[in-house]
Amino acid sequence: MKRINIPSLGISTILTIILITFMTLYAEFNAVFKDFLKNLTGHHWTSKGVIAFAFFILAYFLLQQFLSEKTDTKKILDLVIISALLGSLAIFLFFSYEFF
Repeated sequence: MKRINIPSLGISTILTIILITFMTLYAEFNAVFKDFLKNLTGHHWTSKGVIAFAFFILAYFLLQQFLSEKTDTKKILDLVIISALLGSLAIFLFFSYEFF
């Protein structure tokens, strides 16, 4: 059984968080993109989820070829947490500004 490459999972997670943040904010500025997401699966949130899932799997398998398993797991985890917080904060601040 092949071992899981934790650094590849972490970097894939970070890239996926960036992608979701970008798609969320970009869809609010670009009606054509938001309509594309709606037409893809019926709702823009669902489309973002499907795209993010496919991107995560693809990124993991690509990064697995290039990243060593010896990378510091704690450092990767810290970066995942920071990117999740920053992505959430960016979306929160955007919608707070937009609607208040």
